[in-house]
Amino acid sequence: MLDPHGAVGYRALKERLNANETGVFLETAHPAKFLETVENIIGEKVEIPQKLQEFMKGEKKSEPMTKDFHVFKSYLMTI
Repeated sequence: MLDPHGAVGYRALKERLNANETGVFLETAHPAKFLETVENIIGEKVEIPQKLQEFMKGEKKSEPMTKDFHVFKSYLMTI
């Protein structure tokens, strides 16, 4: 089962492989991250692990910044 991000990664991998190559892609998102979509597709209820339930209660935070790597690195060094 692929989440939307994994499906895009799989397609990109498949389109870029030559006939004699083998590729690998990793799927890391829990199906609960896309709960409604996954449940509609598989026709079953997805159980959300307790740790993920707690995480989903958290506050989403973002920090605006430029795409400059040095700005990003400086930010990481201060947190």
